[in-house]
Parts: sequence; C-alpha cells; structure tokens
Amino acid sequence: MGDDGSSRRRNSNMENEWQVLPSDGKLFHEMARPQFPELCYLPEDPRGDRARRLAESDISEEAAEKACANLKDELDRKDCVYDILATQDMDMVGAY
Repeated sequence: MGDDGSSRRRNSNMENEWQVLPSDGKLFHEMARPQFPELCYLPEDPRGDRARRLAESDISEEAAEKACANLKDELDRKDCVYDILATQDMDMVGAY
C-alpha cells in the first residue's frame, strides 16, 4: 500500500513511495539526507542475487527430517526441518 492509501503492486521503488515530502511537514527532530527531491538511498546487496533455488538444494527434506527426528515436540520438528531446508545448514538442529 502506498503512503497515500492507494493499493500498489510494485516490487521496486517502494522506498521512494514512502519518502517524506515537504508537504508532510517536519516529522523528525533532525534533518538528514536524503531530502526530497534527492531519492532515498537503496541498500546494497553484498551477497548478490539471493533468489532461492530449491531445485539446487543439497539437503533433502528426508535428510532434514532425519536430523530433527530426536525432537519430541512436533512443532519444533517442523520448524527444525523448515530451518534446515531454508538455510541449507544441518547445524540448525542445534538451535532446538
């Protein structure tokens, strides 16, 4: 949703949609850059493309389930399996 209440379906430029404009008045005690009309600073992505490629996963769901099998609580087991698959890190079982 945009700052004007309109529904927007854009994946980019969201930062600039929410930028404080001069017409919004003073919202903060200190003025900091960037100020309109200068655009908001976009964060850098130090790791590059982060799209998950589940087909390229090295850890199977079965392997994750086996690693989490000793957990007594069913919800903990499900969370454990999810975390292992999401991070591709078998050591996540240690968090439980």
